[in-house]
Amino acid sequence: MKHNKRKIILINKRFQLALIAKFILVNFLILSLFGVLIFMFMNSEIEANLHSAHVTYQNMSDMLLPIVITLSILNILISSAIITVFVLYASFRIAGPLYRFNAAIEEINQGNLSPLLNLREKDELYAFSETLKEMTAAMIDHTDRCKAILSDLKTAGEKVGNEEILQKIGELENLNKGVKY
Repeated sequence: MKHNKRKIILINKRFQLALIAKFILVNFLILSLFGVLIFMFMNSEIEANLHSAHVTYQNMSDMLLPIVITLSILNILISSAIITVFVLYASFRIAGPLYRFNAAIEEINQGNLSPLLNLREKDELYAFSETLKEMTAAMIDHTDRCKAILSDLKTAGEKVGNEEILQKIGELENLNKGVKY
């Protein structure tokens, strides 16, 4: 049994990188808010405790600010790296199928009603691929019925001998020749 293991993770670079950037931006905003809140909390708590112990510092924020900034930057870098890896691997389960859907729809547009569209069951859009296969099967069925009706019309038109009807039937037959399955 052949396993379809995708080797390229950045399938739709624009989509995936934009998704990563959005997650990192949200991460940055949350961690910035966290840094400000922890600074305010630590500043007030340490200052209160130091005053009660009769120890004073000229400016408590000068002592705390570099610590909070350093911790916030480290937190942002580490969590951004984790988010990047997570979003990259999560999004390729979406970007890969979208790439395949795009190729399959192009084939359908070119007249091929049986495009190769096999997704892994673990892919996020697997159910959609099954629906697309059902749709193309229905289109094939409709095309077959149209061809049968055209054949009947052609036979009836030949019996009547109406050239205008036969010409229109020929045009419809030519349209059907472009459909493959």
